[in-house]
Amino acid sequence: MFDIQTSIQTVSIVITMLSVTFGVIIGIVQFRNLVKTRRIKLYTELFNKLTEKEMQRNFMEVLMIWKWKDIDEFFEKYGPEKNPDEFWKFASAISHLENVGLFVKEKLVDKEWVANLVDYMVIEFWEKYEPIITKMGEPFNNPCITPMAKYLYEQIKSMRPAVS
Repeated sequence: MFDIQTSIQTVSIVITMLSVTFGVIIGIVQFRNLVKTRRIKLYTELFNKLTEKEMQRNFMEVLMIWKWKDIDEFFEKYGPEKNPDEFWKFASAISHLENVGLFVKEKLVDKEWVANLVDYMVIEFWEKYEPIITKMGEPFNNPCITPMAKYLYEQIKSMRPAVS
């Protein structure tokens, strides 16, 4: 026999279940969009910081203009004790790379995006300054005082095709 009350309850339960399922799906979609929007915003902030005039000037000076024969000469010319204003340029650049490396490691920004933006800067900087960074870690018995910058370098370097 057909019981109208049982049918209404069944239909009501099915509609409720579908509504809850639909609400969960909408929530998941909105959360994914929120995460994507936040990643884009963070990437934009990184890009804006890198393109600031002072940051560009400091980074390019440290990367392209600074010259030295050995580590001792570097510290004589640009070290924190001898020339703190110049050393600040180096410290600012490495700190920025350290932060970007952390964002990449924690997957807050996409490493391909970062690589597209600054791959040459990261690779050139790290390869030029790795001995200096290693020397700076010696008093602390630490071979790398900037592990996230090193991580960033390794990630970006691994994305480049091997040159034969």
